[in-house]
Order: sequence, then C-alpha cells, then structure tokens
Amino acid sequence: MASAEPYAFITNQLANTITVIDTATQEIIKTIPGGNRPAGIAVSDDGTYVFASNPDGPDVSLIDGFTLKKTGSIPTGVGPVGIATNADGSQIYVADWYQHKVRIIDTDSRELIAAVSVGKSPAGLVIDNVLNRLYIANRDDNTVSILDLNDFQPIATIPVGKAPFGLALSPDRKRLYSVNVQSNDVSVIDTQFATTIHSFSVGEWPYCAVVNPDGNTLYVTNQDESTISVVDLNNYEILATVDVGDSPEGIDITPDGKYVYIANWGDGSVSILDTQSNKITNTIHTGQGSRAFGKFIPPQITPVSKNPDPDCQYDK
Repeated sequence: MASAEPYAFITNQLANTITVIDTATQEIIKTIPGGNRPAGIAVSDDGTYVFASNPDGPDVSLIDGFTLKKTGSIPTGVGPVGIATNADGSQIYVADWYQHKVRIIDTDSRELIAAVSVGKSPAGLVIDNVLNRLYIANRDDNTVSILDLNDFQPIATIPVGKAPFGLALSPDRKRLYSVNVQSNDVSVIDTQFATTIHSFSVGEWPYCAVVNPDGNTLYVTNQDESTISVVDLNNYEILATVDVGDSPEGIDITPDGKYVYIANWGDGSVSILDTQSNKITNTIHTGQGSRAFGKFIPPQITPVSKNPDPDCQYDK
C-alpha cells in the first residue's frame, strides 16, 4: 500500500462503489463498496479521512484512508450531495439539496453540531481553512453563500450566474470561482469584498472546476460537450478545449499540479490530463456513473499504514 503520491477517490454513483487510484502509478488499487448512490466526496488534507455523500441513503460514508475500508455511516438530511471537510477531517460539511441547509457534523462523535439555512438547493462546497469559512453554491437562487465556521453564522450572499454548482478556490484564497451550469460561464468572486468582479464563458453545461496550485490556470468540466476548458486566470482567456470522456463531472488536480483527473459520468471512466501539454495521456475505467463531486485528491501525500490491510490488492 506504500505510495509516494496521494490517492484519488472516485465515487461511482450507479455502481454504489468508490474507486481508489494511486496517482503515482495511475492504476486502480482498490474498489470500495459504497453507500446508496455515492455522489459527493471529501478528503482530509493528509488523506487519512475520506467521506462520501449518499443521496439515496441518505447518509455519509466514512472511509479509513489507511486501510481503504468503509468504517461506518452517519445519517443526514434528505438530500446530501455536496460535501467538504476541514483540513484535519474533524468536521464534515454536508449540503442538503432539498431542505436548503448545510449540516456540520463532528467526525469523532458522529453527531450533528449545527444545521444552517442557506440558499435554495445548495450544491458545491469549498472550505477556506485559514479564514475558517465555508463557501456554498446555491443552485436554484443563483447565489453563493459564505458561512463563518467559528460561529456557523452567514457572512454574505453573493449573486453569480445561473445555476451555480461547482466551486473552486484559488491557492491564495483571494478568488473564488463559481461554475454556473445554465449560463455556461464562471463567475469570479473577490473573497475579501464578497462580490462578483468578473465572469467568462466556458463550454456547454459546465459542472465543476479546479485551480492549478500555481494559481494561474483553471480547469472546468463541460458536461454537454464532453470537454474541459483550460483557462488562463491572468486574462480569463481559454487556452485549450480538450476532449475527455462522456459527460465529465468531478475534477481535481495532483498536489504537484502535473495531472488533472476528470470523472466521466457517461462512460464510467477517469480521464487524466497532462497540464504541460494539455493533452489526455491516460483513461482509467472506474465504475458506472463516475461522479466524484468534490475534493477527491488530498493536497498532501497520503500516509502509509504501518499495518497495511492484507486485503488491499489491485482490484481492476
């Protein structure tokens, strides 16, 4: 189980599984039985805690990042989809699509800390671990909410494009990018002043995005085109439009910024983009309905278990 690179955790919503990919070898090392229709995914910064939201559970699955085994589940509201965690994995944040709330859960006690009302149909969640803020995309009222995680009180509500879904935060935390499904664009938010300062067009039916660790490039999945848009964040120009698998949804990047992983719902695969060439260099078949909505690659190296799981084999 030793690895020099972190793992990628891909939820396969129609297969009820989670595929684990070693990003060092770009190979599947295990397929974990998931909950009922796993959709969202969140990983602590060091990869020791992994959480998957199950809209049809409705609950959140807990996965041990050492043994790569499911260790339990926590009941949630009726529509858990978006999910995030803080840096050490001690708290989970779950967006309830139907009840228009974000639920904060203590990982150790598995108890609800708070349930905070936000906008209509909250979807993507991104956390700023330095300022202790949570950003929430509210799909059905075209806004992004900011929640103070010190007291679980709303800070601001920001108008964006139509039907915001995925969110991406810049490494310096000064810019937040809201991917707007129905207006086919991305809103740029100044996080200090909590206001939208720009927007730019991408492909058809954009879904999620991730920023390169150098802060210069944004990668956006376009569902209806089966492409990703590669955007220069210095001038908001499209550098490339790259064909990927069918109906791409979740997207994330390795900590070194060299590879972008794209989960393709339509053909149950993950496309891997080389960020130097902006070309797809590998495709991995994962499971039916690969979604991976959220942060599915930890920004640090995954720790190696001192007592590796003897059942952790290459399950392809």
